Amino acid sequence: MAKVTKGTQLWVEQVTSAGSVWLQIGCPTGINGLGGSKSQIDVTCLDSDEMEFLPGMASPGALTVNLNFDPSVVSHQELWDLFENDNVVKFAIGMSDGAKPILPTFGSSGAAVFPPKRSFIEFEGYVAALPLDFAINGVVTAPVSIQRTGPRIPHWKTP
Repeated sequence: MAKVTKGTQLWVEQVTSAGSVWLQIGCPTGINGLGGSKSQIDVTCLDSDEMEFLPGMASPGALTVNLNFDPSVVSHQELWDLFENDNVVKFAIGMSDGAKPILPTFGSSGAAVFPPKRSFIEFEGYVAALPLDFAINGVVTAPVSIQRTGPRIPHWKTP
């Protein structure tokens, strides 16, 4: 059965002097491109009739988080700071298969903790672009580009 997007949430790791906390990104209107591609390794022999390949290393893609930008929202300020400071941090998407109060946390060791009653996708990345769009009779929007570095780690909901 398909999952609706209503209730999807996005968090970014905010590193403080007391440790890391998850900061929910305010008012995203879409998340696109949480993928990537694999390179190919040519294993073609001279006597082959067609090219032959094996899968190579995965190349993490960039994703776009569209949001209605508000400079008074702390999470939008945090994204701005991450762009300016070139920090690589953790991000987490909470899917709509669990109640909104089910949130990720950080344990005492600093590791991310994901409750089993909701599906999450965890990844690391950096804010590669944060352009602001201003249009007549609209709101300020920002198609934030996050370059993923490393794997996507699913934490699937358990029954």
